[in-house]
Amino acid sequence: MRILLVTDQYRGSDHSAIEAIFGRHLRRGATVERVYFDRDIAHAERTDDSRLILPHRCRRSGLLQALGGVVELSAYDIVVVRNLFPVLRAILAGRIRHGYRVAFWDSFPHAYRRRFEAERTGRARLRKALEYRWRHRTERRLLATCDAYLPITAAHRELFFPELRVPTHPLPMGFDFGAFPHAAARPARQGPTRFIYAGTIDRLRRMDTVLEGFRGASGEFELHLYTPASEATRQILGLQDDPRFVFHEPVPRAELMRRIAAADVGVSLIPPEKLYIGSSPTKTLEYYAAGVPALLSELADHRALFDQDSAFFAEFGAAAIAEAVTRATRCPRPQIDAMGLRGRERVREQRDYARLAAELLEFFVASDRAPT
Repeated sequence: MRILLVTDQYRGSDHSAIEAIFGRHLRRGATVERVYFDRDIAHAERTDDSRLILPHRCRRSGLLQALGGVVELSAYDIVVVRNLFPVLRAILAGRIRHGYRVAFWDSFPHAYRRRFEAERTGRARLRKALEYRWRHRTERRLLATCDAYLPITAAHRELFFPELRVPTHPLPMGFDFGAFPHAAARPARQGPTRFIYAGTIDRLRRMDTVLEGFRGASGEFELHLYTPASEATRQILGLQDDPRFVFHEPVPRAELMRRIAAADVGVSLIPPEKLYIGSSPTKTLEYYAAGVPALLSELADHRALFDQDSAFFAEFGAAAIAEAVTRATRCPRPQIDAMGLRGRERVREQRDYARLAAELLEFFVASDRAPT
């Protein structure tokens, strides 16, 4: 089988799921090439690692023409498009001529985000609601003509496209245990309980509520945040005037895994609202892959993997977060370590990218044989 993935990423990206599933593990049973974009080139390029680089403008127009200059589209069995509906429209337009099947990998409700933000801020609410209604109807029509749909989770599909009637295979986030086969060494730890948060600080993620919960907790702790937040954002959140909150610049994944392993508890507190409740948080899985249990909010993906024996669950509110942080600070470190190891095995069993890739290939083969 020959597969082409049109990503939503730019040259130089190291997206964990894309690189692990399509860049490594799928290639054991199929020929796979990946498309990225670049704002500084005028013509398509082919690299020596099965990557195709297209000009940024191709995300909106000219995609098939640009691809046709470097590959033979008729040679592919299936073309997967990640998140970009204008690209999906173009790929669907070339399906009859070139004979490939089309799958859409839907990792986040980007169109809904604009409406959600308008509701939260109170700005342009009617315009954003009408805009989303039009975009959602267009997206639903495009998906209905695909050969396969790959939502980030089953919950995501039920939230946004419950009426869709095409073969579906959830493709969540995972961890590449082949690249990091052993948990990083867990150094002996003393002193305050060390929490770690890695990710963006987005106002829609309500990090202010998370920090308010930490400030209201009892017990000694440090919260280390690895995030590209601006100085102004850090000041608004009060990260400058409380020594328990330690800001770090983002670091490469291998180094981050070492720093996670030196912590006690990860933080993956995400508002269980429509924008996020169907998500599959990458960092949650990275915490557990390092053997570190996490402080988790009530997302479907969290509950599918973890329970009270492997995680500190909290409802998303300052008081509930404070209680969960306090509970974690009072938990003996041997018990914390045991929770992390239990969670790590569940991630390994269910979300190793090698397994996800094998299951995806099996789905592609089975759907190809299914009667039309």
